[in-house]
Amino acid sequence: MSKKILDTLPTKKWVDERKHYIGGSEIAAALGESSYQTPLNLWLVKTGRIDPIDSTPVMELGHLLEPMIAEKFSDTTGLKLRNISEPYQHPKHSFLRGNIDRQIVSSDKHDGPGVLEIKSTTSYRLKAEDGLYPSDWDYQIQHYLMLTGYTYAYLAIFERDTGIFHEPILIKRDDEFIQRNTEKVIQWWTLHIQQDIAPDPVNNEDMMLLFPDANDGSVAEASKEAQAYHSELVRVRSKISDLEFEKEVLEVFLKQEIGTAERLVTSGTNLITWKNQTTNRLDTKALKQRYPALCKTFIKQTSTRRFVVK
Repeated sequence: MSKKILDTLPTKKWVDERKHYIGGSEIAAALGESSYQTPLNLWLVKTGRIDPIDSTPVMELGHLLEPMIAEKFSDTTGLKLRNISEPYQHPKHSFLRGNIDRQIVSSDKHDGPGVLEIKSTTSYRLKAEDGLYPSDWDYQIQHYLMLTGYTYAYLAIFERDTGIFHEPILIKRDDEFIQRNTEKVIQWWTLHIQQDIAPDPVNNEDMMLLFPDANDGSVAEASKEAQAYHSELVRVRSKISDLEFEKEVLEVFLKQEIGTAERLVTSGTNLITWKNQTTNRLDTKALKQRYPALCKTFIKQTSTRRFVVK
């Protein structure tokens, strides 16, 4: 059983403290299983090389919705909840910590307490997943079960855009999953944080973090491996271009089939929708013409690196 540490943490102290441990929401990133953060990005944040993402309106909304989702869960399941304000810590590896959303109190349905993980998301994100929910959440929940010693958890999902509360999902403790991934996270922390060795980059965002600026007029001579990769990239891009053309041909044919209708169906099942969509956009051209001096005060110069394949 893990021990609980620290009393309630002020926001700034909590942010600073997170640099010294890895929490449940970061487990998938460390293991390279997150769709939002790479191991390199996590390493840069943990080592203080870049700042963590500031709180966003969506994140703030999630915090505001949490009590409501918890109450709905209790009403639906009849299970009582307890708010645990202190984080849990691994008894041996102090950098493994986690804050659970709610503790489920022991009941006739379950022998012992459990973890309630609350997620406020959108229908679009859930539809984009192969399963019922993002796999990132499994890593987070099993991490909490490891820290607490509990044998079960529930996942409560609320769709912000539709107002739908999903049926709570029961998730049982998976000791094999926990042991395998905990060992990997310990290895990751030892190698990358304690020894300060950067993880390998895995996407273009990582490359921009590593090499944000080019030295003017500088040239790098291509190795034989780079020449081979260049040839392969040219081939792949050509294939993509051919597929894009083929895609457009198919879309044109199907749009002719739909015509002025909104949906193309077969036996009542939607195949394609082509609906009207209205958006409001700022007419920057007109704004510049009417208020040129005002626009100049809000101009912000940015720079990036453009990747061009010859």
